Amino acid sequence: MNETPLYTSKRTAWNLWQEYRIYRDRLELQSWFFFHTIVVQTNEIQAVEVRPSFFIGGWKGKTLGVKIDNCDLCRHVLLTKKRGILKGIAFSPDEPEKFVGICKSIVPGR
Repeated sequence: MNETPLYTSKRTAWNLWQEYRIYRDRLELQSWFFFHTIVVQTNEIQAVEVRPSFFIGGWKGKTLGVKIDNCDLCRHVLLTKKRGILKGIAFSPDEPEKFVGICKSIVPGR
């Protein structure tokens, strides 16, 4: 796995200095909370969307699922997987719209 990512988020205080990467066949979400990198294959992605912060969007900004950074405090991405225990994963890349756009372009069948 020595390929160049299509997108790498910058480490910021909002995302707790974690890094999120998009490759052609997978997403890698570094997580200090889980003490490892979460790998999601593109064929496992059901949906990916940008969500507002809780302060601006109210309940629409509240994300149910696993939060691997300070995602409720800023615009963030909600990734929904097709199966598994952790179906909803929320995180805050530095450019949520760009992250979602690239994700949608690599998901099979879209």
